[in-house]
Amino acid sequence: MDESQLSQSLRPGQRTLVYAPGSIVRVTEQIPRRTQSLAIAITGRVLRQERQASGSWFARNKGQRLWLDRLIIEKDDGEQLVLNLDDYTHVELLQGPPPRDGQTPMIEPAQDRTGSRT
Repeated sequence: MDESQLSQSLRPGQRTLVYAPGSIVRVTEQIPRRTQSLAIAITGRVLRQERQASGSWFARNKGQRLWLDRLIIEKDDGEQLVLNLDDYTHVELLQGPPPRDGQTPMIEPAQDRTGSRT
């Protein structure tokens, strides 16, 4: 792997907690604002966790794209949510096996972006 495939968020030694599918989690996302922050808590069942390329261009990253860690969960009412895991996100395990240290699987974007969820 050469330097053009690495960024601070894609270092091989990065510590990432990977949650098992079926685990029940509460995800608190914070949106920083000028003088305060807005916090939103969502509870649901983990469907999968992956690292996806965003539509943003970012030089010197793998594929010249900005890659985001995402947690896909399903709420009790069946709604599926794609949550970005960043510095402002806290994941609390409510039920299920403890998360393991590992690397989030990288999902290569499809050539046909019309079917993409993000």
